[in-house]
This record gives sequence, structure tokens and C-alpha cells, in this order.
Amino acid sequence: MMTVSDVFTLPLDNSIKNKTAVNTIKKYNFTSKSLMYNRTPIELLDNLYMGDLAKNALFSYLKTQCRVDLIDYDESRTDGFENPDPGWDFLVGNRKVKVEVKSSTPPNGEDYQSIIDKRDIKITASHDKGRTWIPVEDIESDIHVQIYFYAKSYKKGYNNFDELSDVLNRDNSKIHDIIDSLKYNSPLFFGCNTKKNIIHFAKTLSPNTWTFSWTNRIYWHCPINKSFTLPQLIDLINKL
Repeated sequence: MMTVSDVFTLPLDNSIKNKTAVNTIKKYNFTSKSLMYNRTPIELLDNLYMGDLAKNALFSYLKTQCRVDLIDYDESRTDGFENPDPGWDFLVGNRKVKVEVKSSTPPNGEDYQSIIDKRDIKITASHDKGRTWIPVEDIESDIHVQIYFYAKSYKKGYNNFDELSDVLNRDNSKIHDIIDSLKYNSPLFFGCNTKKNIIHFAKTLSPNTWTFSWTNRIYWHCPINKSFTLPQLIDLINKL
């Protein structure tokens, strides 16, 4: 189970950051302007970059450590990035086990120990404050990973989504200055867990969900302090 010493900074290089920039801009052109809460053009772009970088950094690292095949959905998709991902980010092993990578920033800049003690891997249970629910048995991915960044997303800069899109499509490298992408250069692995365990938590923890006051989303409880380490994830993948 996760301890402070298990938190791992995933390595980055220019190829990971360039891939993230290109794909983020493609996703930005088609992403709903209001997913969890109303977001400015810059905030949406910033959030997309953070999520994509988390996935790309983990995927790249696992490819160097795992003996089985890994397939990135973004590298195999055929929809031109027009649609949301299907509930998973990449596949591992011959059994095509689905992995979803969650990204976030620590509330109030909490330290490692506080995150481990208080926080969860973010598994969505409802998009609309509980009016409708995603049954825990219906979550798509088999493995869920939590990445944290000590960074603050930008909200101000451009007021028009189409204007920002035009700037980015003319020169995708502009994204790095617009959101100050250097702030995301330290992706921190904070644990992972399996769908089987998430279902167990939903049935045994009380309460079994949580939320933030500023979002319509509700999440299933999946405590980081009960999650698996990166070496354990690699071992699990290598057995698939």
C-alpha cells in the first residue's frame, strides 16, 4: 500500500511533451466547454494538457519497464479526436486490460502524507450531483491510476474558444507559453487500484462516495492509502 516513499516522479522528455501538445490541441478543438464545471478557454486547455501529460508520461515509463505490449488509445483511434475516450487510456498485455489515468492537483497544496491519508483515486460515480449514477460495476477500466501535479491551472488569457483554437492550430508550440507547461514537468505517481477493489470499497466503505463543493461530479471512494505502488503495477502488468 502507498506510503510517502512510494511516490514516484515520472520522467519526461521532449517527445512526451510534444506528443502531449499536439494531441491536446486536437482534443481541445472538439471537447465540450463544460465538463465538470464552467471553464474558460485557457482553463480547458490547461486541464486537457495536464491530463494528457499524466497519461503520456506513465505510458512512456511503463513501456520501458514492462515486458508486455501496451497500446495507447490516442495512437490507435480512428475518429480524429472528435469523441471522448472510451473510458480507458491504454491497453496492456494479451488480455487487453484497460488502464485509466487520473490527474489532479493537491487541494490547498497538501503534502505527500496528507494526500495519502485523505485523498482518493478519482473514479466518477455521477456527473450531475447524483441525479444519475454510474454503477461501480459499470466503470470501464480494469486499473485506475492517480497522478498529481503541484501546479495551478491558468484561467485567464483568452476569452474566446475559437480565437484560442486558431492560435494553437497555427503553431502548436504556443501551448507551452500560453499555459506555462513547465509547471507540469513533475508528474507524481500516487498509486493505482483495480476495478475489483473499487467495487469492494463501494460495498464496504461508509460513505462510499465523495465530492468537492464546486463540481457537479461525485466520486467513488478509492483511498490512496489502500492503493498499489508503481513497482506493484509493473509486476501486475508483466503477469498479464
